Amino acid sequence: MSVYKQFLPKDYAVVPFNANKQYNFNSSSAALNNISFFSSSFNSESIDLYNSGNVKYQQINHLYYSNYLTNINNKLGDINYLKHKRVLYKDATIISIPTGLYGHKIKPGSFSLISNNTKIIDDSYGNLIISGTIIDNYITDPRSILLNIGPNKGFERYDLNTYTNGQSLIDGVESYSTPPNNLEYDDSYFLNKIYYNNVTFSETSLKDDYSLFSEINFNGTSSKLKINHDEKFNFNDDNNFSIEFWINPKNNLNNNDTVYIIGKSGTKTVIPSESTQPLDVIAEPQHPFQVYLKKVEGITDLILHFTRYDGNNSSITTTNIPLNNKTHIICNYSSSKIFIQKNANKENEIDSSLGICKNNANIYIGSEGGVTNYFSGSLSQIKIYNKSINNVQSINHYNISNGSPYIGNIFYSNGLATITHPFYTIKHDVLGIGQMEVDDENQELDIFTVGGTDVGGGNSKFISNIKFQGSHLIYENEYKCNIDEHEYNNTLNPTVRKLKTSQNPDLADFATGSLFKPYITTVGLYNENNELLVVGKLGQPIRTSNETDTTIILRWDT
Repeated sequence: MSVYKQFLPKDYAVVPFNANKQYNFNSSSAALNNISFFSSSFNSESIDLYNSGNVKYQQINHLYYSNYLTNINNKLGDINYLKHKRVLYKDATIISIPTGLYGHKIKPGSFSLISNNTKIIDDSYGNLIISGTIIDNYITDPRSILLNIGPNKGFERYDLNTYTNGQSLIDGVESYSTPPNNLEYDDSYFLNKIYYNNVTFSETSLKDDYSLFSEINFNGTSSKLKINHDEKFNFNDDNNFSIEFWINPKNNLNNNDTVYIIGKSGTKTVIPSESTQPLDVIAEPQHPFQVYLKKVEGITDLILHFTRYDGNNSSITTTNIPLNNKTHIICNYSSSKIFIQKNANKENEIDSSLGICKNNANIYIGSEGGVTNYFSGSLSQIKIYNKSINNVQSINHYNISNGSPYIGNIFYSNGLATITHPFYTIKHDVLGIGQMEVDDENQELDIFTVGGTDVGGGNSKFISNIKFQGSHLIYENEYKCNIDEHEYNNTLNPTVRKLKTSQNPDLADFATGSLFKPYITTVGLYNENNELLVVGKLGQPIRTSNETDTTIILRWDT
């Protein structure tokens, strides 16, 4: 009679699975559990002058954001190419969660950060949004955003006379032009090549609030942007599209003068048969779109024109644009109608049924064909979509300034969340959570603080709660204890011996009959040295059988 039975390989299995644990912290408990909040910011100074915020900014930029689209394989974080959008602006708030809490990864869709008036959640694709945001009320599909010039990284060129290492240029420059043979791309997923010429970059509040975005400044004499011809910009009658931008004209014009904002017209690039060098020549007369400003006698404002032309007939719609004021413009073509949405208000819809408007011209911004009618002023958040923008989307794009519902990112596998949208960036303070300064209608200071401690006065907005689910890798161990019909039918229990000792082989009279069967109450698993490792207690005793096999399954998690 044997006490032990050896397991065969087929009798046991170890199966990994993720178990999600809910965490719920307030400001104090978050700090006690080493959840950290940092304020970070871009700095053009030398690294020797960086503070901790500048260092952390460069770290997250290098690991997650820098050249994200062109170097996607070398960036950290879970990526859904069509759903996940990464943009790092000049400032960012970083929330760092220890590995011991989130485990394998933060469960997508489980993160939330709550203040007394704002709830930030993740959308399950690695983006942070404001709770209640309807994503369909924005255009977010990267396949629909054909051109995108924020410029999202314009802040890196506010200072044109300082290298990235903080050293100053020997010969200072007053404007920026794309260096020869250098490649620069827009902010869209199409990575359109951009050529800048004599522009500057600056910081601006598009809606006169505290959120700051980059803008491109045009000098009115030579500043321009060029994007090479691409068929995707040749919109015909069956192709809805829209053009969006913020504009601030700086200089008034003489009567009947015209300056161009954006257009696919004027010149095209060809390579003559006798040369290998490209040459810009006059393009076809038709164009899918032109947007320009014109001065009309007797009117203080400038008149913005949105036109299409098929070589014979044209469609034109207009609206007034004030000088030295920022105006949000959407030029829309939808179902053979063109109209302008100014500051989210629809204006001057007209029929626009034309013939073929396509051409081989390049896109120029700030001039007509890159050679004349130069614009003086600033532009920001320039986008071209392959669909029209409806009224609800127009309102949301205007209210959020950059047209995006995403305010930051969460990197589930790294326990890191970043708030980067200028409107929602929370600036870190010494108390550990951070503060956000807001000038409201009463010119009071609104502040994000720690757990009710007001550090600046005014209207306090407490970050009261942070929630998420950690995904922890659990191993389920399963052992099948197979008992054949002829096994374990006797017992070593001394109570069934005539003499109450396991050394006496003689059974008591009550245990000698055919009806006597021992009951199993406990199963023990031993190693090869007969050391007890696992004890399994049965919910109720099981009677052994000499007629059928029995299998007892033991499971436990590690």
